[in-house]
Amino acid sequence: MLTATDSDIAPNAALQALCAATDQAEQTAASTLLLQMAAHLRQADNLLDALPQELRTGSPDSYCRHIAYADPSGRFTVVYLVWRPGQHSPVHGHKTWCAYRVLQGELSETLYHWNPATQILSVNGEITRKPGDIFTAIPGLQQTHRLGNNGNDVAITLHVYGVAEEHISTGVNLLPPQPRLQ
Repeated sequence: MLTATDSDIAPNAALQALCAATDQAEQTAASTLLLQMAAHLRQADNLLDALPQELRTGSPDSYCRHIAYADPSGRFTVVYLVWRPGQHSPVHGHKTWCAYRVLQGELSETLYHWNPATQILSVNGEITRKPGDIFTAIPGLQQTHRLGNNGNDVAITLHVYGVAEEHISTGVNLLPPQPRLQ
């Protein structure tokens, strides 16, 4: 049985199955890891049920994270992110692989193209992510984006990062070096 790191989150069957599937996917070739993660997130139902109601309101200061599970070997961490209206991530790529699924509400995702030669980010489009939508990212700035809640209701996402729990604050977001937006 998996044990959640956040004492208020009791892993339900869906969360336990996702963690077991992530454990297996982590042992496969990097080229198939994100395909497997997307498939596992797509098949997982009732993931929101493991997050208690009192943790679903978020923080007035910033989007907040609730650790649902941390792999004992430090290979991955499963995190709920709660986004109040008007809250956004910084523009970022990733230091590690990442997969997420929207569980509640909608997120706006601005996509960027990073040109390493000129050190310029240019907006490459915007997508509205709705419940059930899944996104995966490889390490680096090739998939630079910014997530945010432009709606009127709280949004909740479940993220799986290829990083140990103790590095969740510093080992995920890769900020472009002083990006100039174009």
